[in-house]
Amino acid sequence: MSRADPNMLLDACERAVKRALNLGAHDVEAYASYSKQTSVFLESNDIKHVKVNEPNGIGIRVIYDKKVGFASINSLKDESIEYAIDNALTIARASKRDKHNILAEPVNVNMLSKIYDKSVESLSIDDVVNYARGMLNTAKGYDPRVSVDSGIFEASVFIHAIHTSTGISLHERISILSYSIMGMARDGSMVSNFDVQSNASHTLNGIDTNINDVALKFAKNVVNTLNSRGCESFKGEMVLTPNATIDIIKEPIVFSVNAYNVLRRASRFTDMLGKEVASSNLSITDDATFTDGINASSFDREGFACKSNLIIDKGILKTYLHNTYTASKLNAKSTGNASGGINTPPLIDSTNFIIEAGDSSYDEMIREVRHGIIINRFSGNVNYVDGNFSGVVKGGYLVEHGEIKHPVREVMVAGNVFDAIKSISMISKERLLVVDSLLPYIVIGNISFTG
Repeated sequence: MSRADPNMLLDACERAVKRALNLGAHDVEAYASYSKQTSVFLESNDIKHVKVNEPNGIGIRVIYDKKVGFASINSLKDESIEYAIDNALTIARASKRDKHNILAEPVNVNMLSKIYDKSVESLSIDDVVNYARGMLNTAKGYDPRVSVDSGIFEASVFIHAIHTSTGISLHERISILSYSIMGMARDGSMVSNFDVQSNASHTLNGIDTNINDVALKFAKNVVNTLNSRGCESFKGEMVLTPNATIDIIKEPIVFSVNAYNVLRRASRFTDMLGKEVASSNLSITDDATFTDGINASSFDREGFACKSNLIIDKGILKTYLHNTYTASKLNAKSTGNASGGINTPPLIDSTNFIIEAGDSSYDEMIREVRHGIIINRFSGNVNYVDGNFSGVVKGGYLVEHGEIKHPVREVMVAGNVFDAIKSISMISKERLLVVDSLLPYIVIGNISFTG
């Protein structure tokens, strides 16, 4: 493929389904993808290397007497597709029968219009190198003490297509620009906290400003923590920035609302639909139709229409995230969250994770904090099953009597996620988009900090 061609992928899927049905499969799903990725890597304050990759392939799921088999191949040639079908059928015949092994049925899909920018597909290697160099120069130009350990700028065009024996036939083209930068600041023997900043978008519109903002935020964070110092141990308020919210709150909640984890009773939210699981000021939506988020898509891994799903409404758990299998198993409806690529049968994952804005500005929130720490980044362990977390505060600041005092280092934080989300006292009006998450600043009380 010299240029991304959705029809070529869909044609391969149609051939695969027809062939598998002829060989005895009762139902067939063929999912194909192609992407062209141009990546520029930064390392040790310089451009390290450039990589261009064009992977493509097809994953074939067959159902034979309610038994499932799956195989994939990194090729769209007929002989490769037949080989994958044979393997999938062999696996299906040897597998365990399960009445919930079904394929998605066709539904109306509203194709999103703001997730593909044809100019991304036209970017040259020099263009991508220049974007990466601009990110590096902005960070280094802010202060000579800034050291960029690593980073990446990647431009890619992704196409996915699906055809099933149940009547689904869809394809879509998506463009993605993603970038990140990480490192620290050094001033003689003094070293700052390590910091990572990243973002992504579907279009080139505003990309120069966005890259500049990410690089400047990284540079300011590392320079501002050069003079960090310790503090005494205490129990107080934790102020989570959007980046820290991803590690401490988002990931455990995503795990807990995944219907696979509910089925195996590994989720803290098992049997909790309609019940209070968080503070009444917390509302969360998973929204694949939010086109500013990088995980926006018109249809999921099974060809089911993506949509907006209210997960938690003012503290009440409203839904789990489902694919077709778990929906059948739990007598629910698919939420359009089937995930994965050509190499696996459909799994479940969140798309764009959105926390509803609160009533207070960030400055107002800080003025209300009597004794706490702002956490810009968290480095540690979070147990998604029981919710216990402990680790090191990165890029943190001590807050006393409503004033930010100084950056801190070598401070540990510990608590329980599920207790913490019930103790949320404030959520900011301001929200930041971090790749696939639109998140506010959050204040949580009664958290243990160890100096």
